[in-house]
Amino acid sequence: MPLRILDGKDCVFRDEDFWMLAEIETHPAVMRWNIQVYTSDRNEMYRAFKESLEKLRVEKDKIFLVGKLNDKIVGFVGVQRKSGGMSHVGEVGISVHPNYWNKGFGTRLLKAAVEKAMEDGFSRLEMETLASNKAMIRIAEKAGFKIEGVMKMRIKKDGKCEDEVLMGIVLH
Repeated sequence: MPLRILDGKDCVFRDEDFWMLAEIETHPAVMRWNIQVYTSDRNEMYRAFKESLEKLRVEKDKIFLVGKLNDKIVGFVGVQRKSGGMSHVGEVGISVHPNYWNKGFGTRLLKAAVEKAMEDGFSRLEMETLASNKAMIRIAEKAGFKIEGVMKMRIKKDGKCEDEVLMGIVLH
């Protein structure tokens, strides 16, 4: 069965969906690449997803797409509109469960987010990733993002400073 990409605003999330989202986001292999770690506690992450997705239908400044395979969430992508003079810009975050890496799911999710952002009137999308995260850089480039800069030694993880890559795409 192929990957289905669903708009989170149209989904009825089940308890097991919130747990799967939390499992993806707190998986050690995923957390290795996260620049901003909210929490590594799966229960806390479950509560955070449940709370934010219950409000999603009324929030006009967010996009949340989920990738499902055999009715199981295997990844997701979110876009958050920036405020003020940058309200035409969306900040992108994406996660795919490591069991589903290297299958094209991240690329499909990100391309779907770009299409949805165009429909929703965004003019530009931005994302940040560790320079060592070559897979994420390739996924973003396949979706049309370009590297716009590198901030040297910007992120400190596990006692080591790493470079951060800034990527962007102009939508119209």
